Amino acid sequence: MSLPGANSLAVLLLLVLSTWPTCPAAHNITAILAARHDMAEFSRLLTSTGLADDINERNTITVLAVDDAGMAALRARHLPREALRHVLSLHVLVDYYDRAKLHRLPGGSADVSTLFQASGDAPGSAGMVEISERRGGSVAFVPQEDGDHDAHAPAVLFVRSVHEAPYNISVLQVGAVMSSPAAEAPSSPESSPRHRATDVAHKNGTRPGDDAAADAPSRGGDGEGEGDRADGGGDRAKKNGAIGTAPGWLSFAWAFLLAIKIIVVLV
Repeated sequence: MSLPGANSLAVLLLLVLSTWPTCPAAHNITAILAARHDMAEFSRLLTSTGLADDINERNTITVLAVDDAGMAALRARHLPREALRHVLSLHVLVDYYDRAKLHRLPGGSADVSTLFQASGDAPGSAGMVEISERRGGSVAFVPQEDGDHDAHAPAVLFVRSVHEAPYNISVLQVGAVMSSPAAEAPSSPESSPRHRATDVAHKNGTRPGDDAAADAPSRGGDGEGEGDRADGGGDRAKKNGAIGTAPGWLSFAWAFLLAIKIIVVLV
């Protein structure tokens, strides 16, 4: 026997579940950097290269931010957008490191993967960064090249902590942009995911860029190739089990099961 109003209650619960919002990204890197006016250029380039979206999609991340004065050397290189993205990707560690953790590294050093390696664009094991504590308590970041620590790569030193939200996101200021020949090297057109997508488009009789233009997410920036879609963004977001909307889906699943139980009891 159905209780009075049970059917209406069931319909109401289903309507609520159908509009149940997923949790938004736990952080917003551009909003965090907005409080630091001396990091405006670093923040702008994260947005124009699409890295800001990749950072916001991950639940655990560390950003090695550089102030405008430290960005001068990178600006002087006049790198194309893809190489610029790779260099900045070296400054995004796919693990959480705050000030305290930097000073308690096991054995005094750690090798950490970055978004450059996670993108699949880094050759070999390039894209790894060594963190090491040095005499006097300073902490250095050095990129690897070709599977080994590049003896010629200058160390980039930790300056201060900008933002810490354990164990979600940490923003650490470093003194300069890391230099990496692997990151700055032009990508081979034959091995580029974008090039392969163009070949498929030609074979299917469509104009290259039609689908990409339709599917590409809107990104802010200063006009430096905003229309270019970041290669492999979806795969990068799934790496390390860090997808920003996962908590929302778990909440939805629990709410859905609860609604089904209530409906069975009342109907």
